[in-house]
Amino acid sequence: MVSLWCLAFGLSAQSKCDLTLSGQVIDEHDGSTLGFANVFIENSSVGTISDASGYYTITGICPGVHVIVCSHVGCEPVRDTLLIEQEAIHNFYPEHHAELLDGISIVESSREPMIVSINTRVPMLDRSAGKSLGQSLAGVSGVSSLSTGNSISKPIIHGLHSNRILVINNGVRQEGQQWGNEHAPEIDAFIAGEIQVYKGAQSVRFGPDAIGGVILVLPKSLPDSFGIAGGFAGSWQSNGLGGSGNTYFEGRSKKIPAFRWRAQGSVKRLGDAHAPEYVLTNTGIEELNFSLNASLSDQKKGIEVFYSQFNTNLGILSASHIGNLTDFQRALEADEPLVVRPFSYEINRPYQHVEHELFKASAHVKTKNDRNVGVVYSRQYNLREEYDSHIGAQADAPGLQFEIVTNGLEVTLANKQTANHDWQFGASGLIQENTFEGRYFIPAFRKGSVGVFGLDQIQLNSNWSIEFGGRMDYVEQSFFFFNQVKTERRDHSYAQPSVTAGLIRKLGSNWHWKLNTANSWRPPTANELYSNGLHHGAASFEIGDTNLRKEVSYSLNTELTFQGEHIQIESEAYLNFMDGFVYLVPEFPATLTIRGAFPTFSYGQTTALLYGLDNQIRYKIKPWIEMISRTSILRARDLESGNWIIQMPSDQSALSIEFSGKIQDYSMYVAPSVKWVNKQWRVPSNSDYSPPPAGYVLANVIAGVSRTTRLGDTQLSLEINNLLNQQYRNYMNRYRYYADEIGRNIIVRIAHHF
Repeated sequence: MVSLWCLAFGLSAQSKCDLTLSGQVIDEHDGSTLGFANVFIENSSVGTISDASGYYTITGICPGVHVIVCSHVGCEPVRDTLLIEQEAIHNFYPEHHAELLDGISIVESSREPMIVSINTRVPMLDRSAGKSLGQSLAGVSGVSSLSTGNSISKPIIHGLHSNRILVINNGVRQEGQQWGNEHAPEIDAFIAGEIQVYKGAQSVRFGPDAIGGVILVLPKSLPDSFGIAGGFAGSWQSNGLGGSGNTYFEGRSKKIPAFRWRAQGSVKRLGDAHAPEYVLTNTGIEELNFSLNASLSDQKKGIEVFYSQFNTNLGILSASHIGNLTDFQRALEADEPLVVRPFSYEINRPYQHVEHELFKASAHVKTKNDRNVGVVYSRQYNLREEYDSHIGAQADAPGLQFEIVTNGLEVTLANKQTANHDWQFGASGLIQENTFEGRYFIPAFRKGSVGVFGLDQIQLNSNWSIEFGGRMDYVEQSFFFFNQVKTERRDHSYAQPSVTAGLIRKLGSNWHWKLNTANSWRPPTANELYSNGLHHGAASFEIGDTNLRKEVSYSLNTELTFQGEHIQIESEAYLNFMDGFVYLVPEFPATLTIRGAFPTFSYGQTTALLYGLDNQIRYKIKPWIEMISRTSILRARDLESGNWIIQMPSDQSALSIEFSGKIQDYSMYVAPSVKWVNKQWRVPSNSDYSPPPAGYVLANVIAGVSRTTRLGDTQLSLEINNLLNQQYRNYMNRYRYYADEIGRNIIVRIAHHF
């Protein structure tokens, strides 16, 4: 296989990637042209946006078989497989909420956000198979991660995370115990056919909590072809000596052409991870997941059902649970963790057990005037059990158990989109109940919310489009405190509008400018108001503040993009003024409990200003060489004290060079990369238990080969992360107090789709 990697460097002009594909995007239903559609080669950065008349041109295409994706606001993406060996013309025919298949219309009830929103597709998901959702997003400009050890990662967009970032899983707002810093999204990343990141406030469409942005996890479309298809993917990695596997089957019957289905399942098992110099004891992972999906639709109406289950056991670094204050201070000063044992696959205390179930049922109908009515009902169940190092009276019982049940309903009405006008109205509601058993950390609570919204997008002419929208939400939360005498109930209610406005300007044939301004908000969460105790997974003692008020954001985002023959530039600037910004404040000294000594944090509130810049440049040096550069800069200021806000990502840049090409039937690539993360200098002195660690530079490389035959598509890849086995600590990892990040990790992946 090494010889194949070497051949990629020796590709000659015989495999020049200089072909062009052009055409027009046309509504299948009425023949109207569709401007500003995304047309791109699947799992690549090659693509473009159609002009106001629907015409598009993609340059720099390598000869061979490609899957070309065409997506447009309110449309089901169209995926056409094309053999491109010379200049080619191909038109796309999507239909709004309907894709015509042999006289059968597969109708989708949901729409993507309007195009003025600044968004990014997460490319090449096959290259991240086996990673968590947070890890899969690591390559997106402006997105970083908040980590708790090596196994728990949640996305940060422009400095905001947790309840400020919404994850929409297959059209449903993901609801679990996401308030915790160490509570990663309970989603099987293998489900995703595509992930889209919408930066900036999206509260008008999705409701409160979307202050920082939205992550859309979109499963692959159900099959168009008749018969049964499927595939499998597997990975093995050296760090943890384990891996993951995924398989799926899907089909469509000629006897019932309106019916399509898919069944999918995945498994993951890793032992202890290791830093360059030692084992990270008790950091194993176990995961078992599955999903089922089916739809039945005709040209005017349809239904779809989806069910998924996610199950995991996550080991918590043993060295993060310290017995006394003296040892805690020793741990902060030590170069190695105080607890280091030989490698093991066993997951012992402390650890977490998490289960998440999602059921979705949707229906849609097209009215006589071609308007689309959609209804989506969802039910989610989330179980989280936290097992302390301290064993109580019942050895097998968790120290703390949360169960949360969420029922959601959304109704939307959308017009039949024309070439220059698109509107959508809707209403949504949510009822949620959370209970706990064991020691106290947060109270049981009940939450209810209802909201109504409207969005409108108008294309003024061939160069200008505008968007505006508004939403009104009412949220009520009731918290219950139990004692031997009575149950005390405390109610909190909030009502707040959200508004958004934006525009897109086409500047010639290569430049686009986007501008979006928004007002959004969120209510304080249960842990921010009432936490008082050990937050097990984060290995910290947290104290809430019952006087916290709602958090309101006023944001401005702008993006300038250039799409040339050889170069693509994306530059985004953002500004976010936040009234009532909630954050964790370290309290000294640490707290000593019967379960050990833990750093202590209390919730505070201030007026904050977050601003920054994201840049990405893609440059085709040669048809078979592409350079990709990404830079993210963030500043976060406490306007009341004048200090910098802690726990914000530092400046970082990444540079990769990808060599790709084709030899006979084999497509190959080799992509070395380097990532630089600066030390976080912008923190007040003596504001944390341990000062920010030094900056670091990581070298990585990934190489792969794929082949498409009549038997399907086969892919094989080799990835090496932290190639030089660099010893470092990440400021955004809570366990930096106790241990280094993981060392070199060699990952082998194989996948086949038939």
